[in-house]
Amino acid sequence: MRFLHTGDVHLTPAAPERFDAFKTVCGLAKGLDCNALLVAGDLFDSVEAAKDLRPQVRELFNAQEIEVYIIPGNHDRTAYDSGEYYGSSVHSAQSGNPAVWELGEIRILGIPYSFDRLSFESLCAQTLPERESSLIVLAHANFFSSKSGSFYAQDPESAAGACLWECDFDEFPPGFVALGHWHNPTLPPLEVNRVRVAYSGSPFPLARGENGPRKALLIEISSGEIKVEAVDIPGVPRRETAAFYFVPGAEEEILAAIRSLLRDRADPNVMLDLELSGWISGISEELLLKKIEALSEEFRAGWKGVNLGTPSFLSTGRLSGIGARCLQILREFEIPPEINEAEVFRDALLRRFAEEALGDREALYREALALILRHLGRERLHADP
Repeated sequence: MRFLHTGDVHLTPAAPERFDAFKTVCGLAKGLDCNALLVAGDLFDSVEAAKDLRPQVRELFNAQEIEVYIIPGNHDRTAYDSGEYYGSSVHSAQSGNPAVWELGEIRILGIPYSFDRLSFESLCAQTLPERESSLIVLAHANFFSSKSGSFYAQDPESAAGACLWECDFDEFPPGFVALGHWHNPTLPPLEVNRVRVAYSGSPFPLARGENGPRKALLIEISSGEIKVEAVDIPGVPRRETAAFYFVPGAEEEILAAIRSLLRDRADPNVMLDLELSGWISGISEELLLKKIEALSEEFRAGWKGVNLGTPSFLSTGRLSGIGARCLQILREFEIPPEINEAEVFRDALLRRFAEEALGDREALYREALALILRHLGRERLHADP
């Protein structure tokens, strides 16, 4: 039996491109001969969006001719509570009420989004099939993996929300846990004994950091064996991030690097997020920002989009305390004694390396300054001496 897993679509009338991406996912499910489509929460960005888009979504589901299983996420928690009709083959859970469905010999547990450890308690309240019978759990939750030491959560505040732990599935029969709430796919799926756990990620990138091709997960269950394959969602743009750190005196070099990236690596299918930070001197923050905006505008046509976000470079004139003192020490720093006089540099290879490094005093200064300023961070702008 085959399933296609997606989630965190966040449909809203204000973003029709998300509906287009979800329509492509539905087409993939049908084209891959799947028996069902699994939507792991947050199909809609809000309850209001669910009301507005229900007719459009119902029409889409009716055209697929496959079973669809949906659970509420934190954004659309009550979207299904009044028994809204989404099509004859659509099965949805209500907020706070786990659902149990049967598809052939496979049991599907739908665990809606809830707070704290209520998701786990809902899981414990269900009667599990025999250990050799396959099970699918559909849940919208944060997930902690002890093996990888990773906590999959959208933001620190969401840690108080629904949370499942790796050990929660230690005694489970062979199965797949289809998770929603984390917007990037987890590949390969995490393994807990005979259980595979994975987030499909959003079919359309919603925010910074949701980088790379968008995926849906194809799950095939046969004779207790579970195979999971990531499938690209065609035609959906991807996000990528490029970070640039400014160091005083190297502003023009960094600008040249930004120009080179925007010109030489342009891709009409990429939404590029520029992360700009660091410290500058000899040019005002306003003028530098205008130069970057001009570069972005000059090469924007070659990209799906170029986003500057909120640049965080600052003038070294704002440094005080320990930051200003470090800057002064670096400026007064003298080159060490001649290399040939140092005992440690008798080795020819080491001596040549040292000569090349010390030959560019300006480069050394910038590297040291970059390390210090990165360490200080913006929170140390007004530190006391």
